[in-house]
Amino acid sequence: MMRPILSTLNVDVMKKWIIIALAAAAIPAWYFGVAKKTPTELTVASTAAEPQTTLRIALEGKYPPFEYLNKDNQLVGFNIDLANALCREMAVKCSINRYEWDDLIPAVQNDQADAIISTMSITDEREKLVQFTQPYARVPAAYLASKKEQFLFPVVTQDRVEGKTIGVVEKTTFDDYLKTEFASKVTIKRYADAEAMLAGLQSNEINFAFGDSAVFGEFLRNPNNSEQYNYVGNIIKSDPRLGRGEAIAVAKDDTVMQAKFNLALDKLIKSGEYKEMQYKYFTLQIM
Repeated sequence: MMRPILSTLNVDVMKKWIIIALAAAAIPAWYFGVAKKTPTELTVASTAAEPQTTLRIALEGKYPPFEYLNKDNQLVGFNIDLANALCREMAVKCSINRYEWDDLIPAVQNDQADAIISTMSITDEREKLVQFTQPYARVPAAYLASKKEQFLFPVVTQDRVEGKTIGVVEKTTFDDYLKTEFASKVTIKRYADAEAMLAGLQSNEINFAFGDSAVFGEFLRNPNNSEQYNYVGNIIKSDPRLGRGEAIAVAKDDTVMQAKFNLALDKLIKSGEYKEMQYKYFTLQIM
């Protein structure tokens, strides 16, 4: 059987294709528009393409100087600055939304919010529903009264205020404290928020207001208020009925979010930014 013989023409053609293939392999990749990027370039391109994450922050907005509406109807205060600073540390956007106090925890439970930054105290009951970060504030409780009342005693007790009315914001740790501290002899009047309680004090609905000393300090910054009202009796701190500090609340099983907030909060404290925010709003240290 005769074996086929490769013609001289076919050999020449094959040699040309081999030379072309070798030449193409030597051409830089960018020549064809498919340059191989460095890891840094790939990372930057990938980050730019991804949408920025937004954290949904829930708060009440009725607790000056922590959170309140200013004269221009803008939400301002320590908690607002803290939330924005934490989001900046975490490289995310902040979406801050107001809720009624009773709706804050359900908002996190129902995935309507990612976190609560609303000066919420850590308690055993609340820890059954959400989990907390490390505290970002530890504010003592205090009594506030009109100077006309002439209360001069160093400690507020049932016997000393028998027959009087004490105002408090309902469903708070301050409310829990009064329930056990003043089980009788004193009338407890409950309000929906701190603004309503202080308005009740000014309209003589109550003899005392009991609550957050930082909130009372903000109230007394107004010269008209400081002329008429002042702290009365003792400052109360480290009482278990008042919780274990104020912290950020997240969903019960969201340990990743909890860790991110703790890390960002640590950075703010170590950098000194937290201290600057504190001095901006408070006449006393809150942590």
